[in-house]
Order: sequence, then C-alpha cells, then structure tokens
Amino acid sequence: MKFSEIADLLEGIPYTQKERGKQLYDFILNNKPRRILELGFAHGVASCYMAAALDELGSGSIDCVDIESSKDFDPSLEDLLGKTGLTKYVTIVREVNSYTWFLKKEIEKQTENYVCKTKYDLCFIDGPKNWTIDGLAFFAVDKLLNQGGTIVFDDYNWKYSEYSKQISDGIAIRDLSEDQVNTANIKLVFQLLVMQHPSYSDFIIDEDWAWARKEQSEIKNVRVIATQSMKYKLLKKVRSLLRK
Repeated sequence: MKFSEIADLLEGIPYTQKERGKQLYDFILNNKPRRILELGFAHGVASCYMAAALDELGSGSIDCVDIESSKDFDPSLEDLLGKTGLTKYVTIVREVNSYTWFLKKEIEKQTENYVCKTKYDLCFIDGPKNWTIDGLAFFAVDKLLNQGGTIVFDDYNWKYSEYSKQISDGIAIRDLSEDQVNTANIKLVFQLLVMQHPSYSDFIIDEDWAWARKEQSEIKNVRVIATQSMKYKLLKKVRSLLRK
C-alpha cells in the first residue's frame, strides 16, 4: 500500500503523526525487516503505517503488544486494520498489565538449552514510558532482536509531570517519587542502558524518538537531529539570553 493511501486512511487519528509514520514506512521499505515487534500500540496508527510498508514489500509480519485496556480505544487497532485491509500482517496480543510478560513468554519459547534464539529485525517501543517497565523491556527485547536489528523508542523527552491524568498504562503516578515524575524516563533508559550496552551503536536522537542498531562496535556514533521545532526552541532560548 502506498504511503499516500495509508496516510489518507489514518488522517486525524492519534497518536502517531503523519511525518513519523513516513519515517517508519520509509525505514521498512529501505531495510526490509522480516519480523517486527511493536510494544504499545494504543489506536494502532503506527502499526498500520508499518503494516502498509510490509504490504508494499509483499511480505513480513508485526507482533503488536499492549495491555488489555487498549481494546477500549475508539477506533481500536482491530478497527483500523479492518478499515485499511492490513489484518493479515498483524498479530495482536494484549496482556493484563505489561508487555514485559509477553516478552517473558517469547523468551521462553525461543530458549533451548538456556540459549535464546533471536527472531525480530525491528522493535518499536511506545508504551508507559517508565524506567522499570521499559528498562526491563530493553534487556528482554535484546534477547529477541537479531544482529543488525534496530530498536526505536518513542517519547524520549516525555515526563509524567506533563500528563493530565493520574493513571498511565496501569501506573499510578501518585505512587511515583517526585524525581521519577519530573524526569524523562525513556531518556534515562536510552542513555544509561541502551547507549552503554556493548552490542548497540549508531544512535540517533531525533527530537522525541531515539534509534539504536544492534551491532557490536567499538565506535559509538551519536547523531542528534535538530528538527524545525528543536531549532525554534533553541533560537527562542538564545534570544531570551541575549535580552538579559
């Protein structure tokens, strides 16, 4: 399915913006991942962009995992897959409270003689944005991610303090410490766990997305992309400093 077609079908549905959908779509066309894992899908907009790219390639599959409450989204992932005709590319899994339990079961399935066989070429993580859950998820995904595979985190700069509700994906924000609430948890996961892991390199921090490639290398390449919104924020900050 062409990008223009899927973009028209998904117009106005949160939460993945069209520009981000294009990034995922193009990445899949260029790198041709055979098996994709998505952790956290909400309405399933990103799922559909990725499935559309697989459809354009003519093969591939996505395991989309979220918690049970995601079935209450309107529209749901099932609704969007039916609307777009991309159901055959997607397997939907819902766990009670965390996709880490799905990862546990996958590791068990893939393990023989205490060795876990890898299976995924791309993993897109867009869940609770929580140090505990997503920190564990990274290490679990690593056991399942093929050499040369890519992991992508959404919400690199997101903080619980910016969230208007008291519950986020089963996490009671009132139970978190003040520094947990006021710190971008995914940034911590990426900087302290992913970037320091010996098997990962080619890091790209693209405003609110962070990419890494599983490929052992002594060189840790880091690229920070200044998008237009980032450039505006930097310019605004410089102007405010000059006025002082």
